[in-house]
Amino acid sequence: MVEGMKTSTKLIVTQIDEYARTTPSRVWAVIPTDDNDLSKGFKDITYSEFANAIGHACTWLKANLPPAHLPFETVAYVGPKDVRYPILAVAAAKIGKKLLLPSPFASVKAQAHLIRASECKTFLHGEQNTGVVHQVLSDSSAIYASALQVPPLSDWLFNEHSAGFQFTKLPDEAKDDPWLVFHTSGTTGLPKLITYTHGMMASFHNARSMPDADAETMLDHFANRRWYTPLPSLHFVGMTVALQFPIFCGSVVVIGPAGSGPTTPAAAREVMIQGQVQGSMLPTALIDGMCQTEEGLECLRNLDYLYFAGAPLSQSTVAKLSAHVPIKPAMGSTEAGAYFLQITGDEDWEYYSFRPGMGMQLQPTSSGGLYEAVFVRDASLEAWQQVFHVYPELQEFRTKDLFAKHASKTGFWKYVGRTDDLIIFSHGEDLYATGMEEEIAAAHDDISGVLIGGQGRPKPFLLVEWKGNDSAGERLAKLLPIVEHANRNCSELVKLTEGLILFTVPEKRLVRTIKGTVSRRESEELYRDEINSLYTV
Repeated sequence: MVEGMKTSTKLIVTQIDEYARTTPSRVWAVIPTDDNDLSKGFKDITYSEFANAIGHACTWLKANLPPAHLPFETVAYVGPKDVRYPILAVAAAKIGKKLLLPSPFASVKAQAHLIRASECKTFLHGEQNTGVVHQVLSDSSAIYASALQVPPLSDWLFNEHSAGFQFTKLPDEAKDDPWLVFHTSGTTGLPKLITYTHGMMASFHNARSMPDADAETMLDHFANRRWYTPLPSLHFVGMTVALQFPIFCGSVVVIGPAGSGPTTPAAAREVMIQGQVQGSMLPTALIDGMCQTEEGLECLRNLDYLYFAGAPLSQSTVAKLSAHVPIKPAMGSTEAGAYFLQITGDEDWEYYSFRPGMGMQLQPTSSGGLYEAVFVRDASLEAWQQVFHVYPELQEFRTKDLFAKHASKTGFWKYVGRTDDLIIFSHGEDLYATGMEEEIAAAHDDISGVLIGGQGRPKPFLLVEWKGNDSAGERLAKLLPIVEHANRNCSELVKLTEGLILFTVPEKRLVRTIKGTVSRRESEELYRDEINSLYTV
């Protein structure tokens, strides 16, 4: 671990107790009165109630977890999308544990790997997640961990006064202590653990001391407003909204119903109306979906700010919204955390301008006119360069995100894609394509080339170069079992589907590099019209 962040760090864990003591009636979050009927409205959770629930969770954890043999032992949790996530997160810190947050969208094999790699001995779960947790623990790679169901939310929230647990470490003593364990994508391979310290989870507080902190920033947009994101707290974005937004920006978090699947446009609209949402951070697919109805469109237009994430917004969607609500990009990664951006004019909604305190350089690539965003280590910027706390051995971190320059404005960059094979879909889930491409290409002698794409779309497409003389039906019949097998480790959101399979034609072979590999960008451009047609059927 590198030397700690050199800034006056505040700790989320102790700030909650401070607010509960000094302003107990201050509202931390609002939750649905009835998850099945949002028309019944939302109820406030004050900091006093939040701290009390954390105290109950601490008592329960101390009574039910096995004795610790090492500091910062890992406990995992998966459950419904309710406030047990942030409650358990803070409670785990108070009793000296790390909390691993495996995605239920990851494969059983990937989740079992996370349990083993983190040396987790106990997998906590909500009442709805019993089956999948036992599936994960039955995998041989996670065999030594045990399952433990947590109490219902009502046992902790709005309950009688708890004994409370004090977190006694000072900020300088605790800022480098491990706390939350997120992970990278595991859709086709094994995910990688990313451990956040208390200092890393105070990045919004630290950003207030950046060199340009007197300028308008996204933190000003988050301040003292009711904010909603459908991204669950098992993801670093969802946990940031649940904890950093309210504690360091004064936001009130609006929590949606505790369902298990992706949030629909209708559900998001209802949350935003009944929860009196003023600002929202949404995946682009959800924004596009809400714009398909007058009710959804009106809901978005009434926001103070709309941040989009996961993929660029379409011009048609922006045309419906831009005259009514400021549209801003949100960006980040599990390794590097939130990217702190300078605020651009409304006409530059699709451009990113990186704050100098991040140490981000846009370096030219071999693709003409494109630049890769690279974090370059700078000791004077240590407090704001989270990625080098994750990878202390590095002097630079290549994000693999590609940008193009603004035609006339210096420091304005338009996102255009990735240097690697990571495909980010419109709903925010992602897929590493190379492994699947190689597996499919090797599975049949008549397959001479494979390309998987779908950046910014809801599902991936599969482009196949077939050198045999089979009919279209014969080719598809041979290919589908191969595709089904390749899908085995994928979440439902990113699986290849029959309706998005396209075969090349002899006069337009896939474009190759000098090394003979398929050139992703050029091949996709060659079949741009055919690919677009797949998504309009």
